[in-house]
Amino acid sequence: MSSQYRIRFSGNLLPGQDPRDVANRLAVRFGMDVETAHDLILKGGGRIIKHGLTVNEAERYGAELTASGLVIEIESQGETGAPGVASALAAGSHFASPLQTRDGEAGSPVPSAVPIGRGWGWIADAWSLFRQRPWAWIGAVLLFYLILMVLSLVPVLGGLATVILGPMLSAGLMIGAHAQTQGEDFRVGYLFAGVSNKPGPLALVGGVYLLLWIGVLLVLAALFVGIMASTGVVMDAAAPDPNDLDSLMAMSPMVALPFLILMLLGIPLAMAVFFAPSLVALNDVPVLRAFRLSFLGCLKNILPFLVFTLIAIAMVLLGSIPVMLGLILVLPILTIAIYAAYRDIFLL
Repeated sequence: MSSQYRIRFSGNLLPGQDPRDVANRLAVRFGMDVETAHDLILKGGGRIIKHGLTVNEAERYGAELTASGLVIEIESQGETGAPGVASALAAGSHFASPLQTRDGEAGSPVPSAVPIGRGWGWIADAWSLFRQRPWAWIGAVLLFYLILMVLSLVPVLGGLATVILGPMLSAGLMIGAHAQTQGEDFRVGYLFAGVSNKPGPLALVGGVYLLLWIGVLLVLAALFVGIMASTGVVMDAAAPDPNDLDSLMAMSPMVALPFLILMLLGIPLAMAVFFAPSLVALNDVPVLRAFRLSFLGCLKNILPFLVFTLIAIAMVLLGSIPVMLGLILVLPILTIAIYAAYRDIFLL
């Protein structure tokens, strides 16, 4: 037999938390109205928020509430179960959330490693959410790409705006997916939830990403110039003779090495930004820490991500065959799969 547990709100917030910010996070995480969440914070001291939970469920719900900024208590409801666990979660004891960093900083999740099969599981979970609200998801994702495409047509500033706005919009989709898992209906308007809730930190995600890419390109440029200088090669302004195989073979290592370095630096950068918007929007993690946690989350789950990437490539290729029309279905599913991976690694 196993014990059951309940979660009680102590009436207090974690140090430094603003009630309005906490209410907004509760609304996003649990799909409740912001005013209802605010009333809970102001008047809900001592209220039982959830009951009849297993140990794992209590830990999961407690982690979400703690990450939102509430000080909660987990109490045992039953007499049976493992004595060690029951005493650790005895009435009145504070819960040490798994969504805390190892140095005890509240609100920062610790990424977990998941089985390799979850690479496919993220796609399956995404399909389950997609088929509940297919047209809303199709509309939101198409609008997402349309906005970025239009912005990219604007010279210079358009590219900068795309980098800055991209994390805001993608975070909105993650907020919408999270709300849907909490029982809310996904709506196209969720696309702009990141813009309205956390524009500053999410814009900073784009800014940091841009600066890191500039750093990568500077390293590549310096490397290329160094190789050219060390080998004493001077590029002729004219195009190389395609029939001169010796010349082409001599140049191939110089061309291949920068691309190899680009992959070695670009892949970790992609890992660092993959979950960053979700962590900032849903866990209120500071931007630089979000990059670090995102990288660690991907690193711990290399094999599931390999499976996911291979399946995603196959889906994109198949979706591209009928005049790209299949991408109308594929892109929303892959977008939701990013949330499914985030939830698997950081929330459960």
